[in-house]
Amino acid sequence: MQHIASFLKDIYFQEKSGRLVIKRKEIEKYIFFIKGKPFQVKTNVKSERLGEILFKLQKIQQETFAKIDDYIEANQPLGESLKKSGVIKETDLREALSFQIREAFLNVFDYFDADISFQERSDLKLPAEFPDVDIPFIIDYGIRRMKYEVSLQKFFTGKKVVLKNTKYAYLLTDEEKSLLQHFSTAQEIEKMSRPAGFSPDSFFRSLYLFYCLDMIEVLGSDKTFRKDNREKEKNKNQEMGEIEDRLEELKEIKASLKTKNFYELLGASRTATDEDIKRAYFNLARKYHPDRFNQQVKDTSLINEIFNSLTNAYRILIDPQKRKQYDSQLSTAGPDSAEDQTKKADIKYRQARTLFNQGMYEETIIFLEEAIRLRRGKAEYFLLLAMAESRLDAYKKKAEQDFLQAIELQPWNADAYLGLGILYMNEGLKIKARKQLEKALEIDPDRPQVKTLIAELDKKEKKTGLKSILNLDFSDLFKKKK
Repeated sequence: MQHIASFLKDIYFQEKSGRLVIKRKEIEKYIFFIKGKPFQVKTNVKSERLGEILFKLQKIQQETFAKIDDYIEANQPLGESLKKSGVIKETDLREALSFQIREAFLNVFDYFDADISFQERSDLKLPAEFPDVDIPFIIDYGIRRMKYEVSLQKFFTGKKVVLKNTKYAYLLTDEEKSLLQHFSTAQEIEKMSRPAGFSPDSFFRSLYLFYCLDMIEVLGSDKTFRKDNREKEKNKNQEMGEIEDRLEELKEIKASLKTKNFYELLGASRTATDEDIKRAYFNLARKYHPDRFNQQVKDTSLINEIFNSLTNAYRILIDPQKRKQYDSQLSTAGPDSAEDQTKKADIKYRQARTLFNQGMYEETIIFLEEAIRLRRGKAEYFLLLAMAESRLDAYKKKAEQDFLQAIELQPWNADAYLGLGILYMNEGLKIKARKQLEKALEIDPDRPQVKTLIAELDKKEKKTGLKSILNLDFSDLFKKKK
C-alpha cells in the first residue's frame, strides 16, 4: 500500500538506511535514514523548509530569516552552515530538525495516492547527533488524525491477522487493547465480528495502526497458521511473577504521584538527556504497563492511574518546548508556605484558563499539573484539566479519571457531569453518557446544552447524532450562567 505509515513501519523496524522519496502533484520530499532513524529532510514545501522552521520556533530573528539564502554553502546543509556561522546552537538545530522531520511525515498521512519509494543506500554519512524523532509515536499520531480511506479495508480483505507483540500497547486505548487480544490466534477478518463500539472505519483504522506498529502480522487467506503458545505463556507467567504481592508497592507509588515532579516520577535527573528520559520511561513502562497486570488483578484502576501519570510525564519531558516550559515552572517553585502555595496554584490555574481559551491544550495540562501539585483538593483544577485532556486523543483515558476526581470533590457540580457526558458521547459510550448527562440535568434543570445533548442521544442514526457532538466547545462549560 502506497501510504507513508506502511513505509515508516518497514524502514524503522527493519533498521534500513537510505532515502525515502515522497511525490504528490507539486510536492517533493526526500527524507534520509540511517538504521531506521531519520536525520535529514529535503523538501519543496515552503512551510517545511528548515529556515521557515527555525523562524517559526523563534530560533532566528526576522533579519536573519530575510537573508537566509546567504548562509547556504556548497555541499553543506543549511543547518550546519548556520551553526558554523554561530547563528544557531547545536541544541536549536537538533530541535528544529526534529520538528521539520515530524512535520514532513505528518503532513502526508492523509494521502493514499502519493508516489512513495525507498532507495536503500550504504554511503550515507552518519550525523554527529540524530534529531529526536519517535517513529512509533508519529505512526500512532498520524494514523489517529488522518481521514479514513477505503483502501484500509481493501488491504485487510481476504487476510488473516495474528498477534506478534504488545511492545507499543501503551499507545493504545483500552478499547484497542481489547480488540488486539482477539488476535492471540489467527483470525480471518471477514469472519470476525467487530467488538462493540467499533464502527467499520475505526475497526480498520485500528487494524492498520496495529500493523504499522508491528504488533500484528497480516497473513494471506490461502495460508494456514499454526502456533504453539505454551512456551509463550510460560515465559509470560514467569515475567509476571507474584503480581498480587506488589499491590502495596503500587499503593505507595500512587500516594507519591502528586508530590513528585515529572523527573522524580521517571527517576531521572533535571539534566537528563532525551535518551535518558526515554530509557527511564521505557524501563518503567515495561515494569508497570497495565497489560502485565490485567490477567492477574481484577481492579486495574490503580495500575492504570500510575501508568497514565508516567506517560504524561514522559510526553511533557520528551518534547523540547514543553520541557522548557515545565522546567521554568519548577525553577520558580520553592519551599513555600501553605498560603504561598495556594496563591501560586491559583495563578497557575488562571494561566491555564487563558491557555485553554486559546486552544493550547497541552500547555494547559502542564500548568494544571503544577497547580494540582501545589494544591491538591480543588475540583475546578481537575475539571479544567479533564476538559483540556478531552481535546487530545493521547489523554482521553486520563480525562475520564480527572472528571471523576472533580465529581468526587464536588458531587453537586453539574459542569463535571456534563463534561464527562460529552467525553463518553464522543467515544460512542451512549449509556454512560446518558447517565452523566441526566445527573447534570438533575442538578441544573435549566441547562439547555444538557437537554440538547440528551436529544442527540435519542436520535436513531448514530452518525447524525455524533456529527454535532464532535464539534462541541468545552469552553462553554466555563461561561457564567445567567
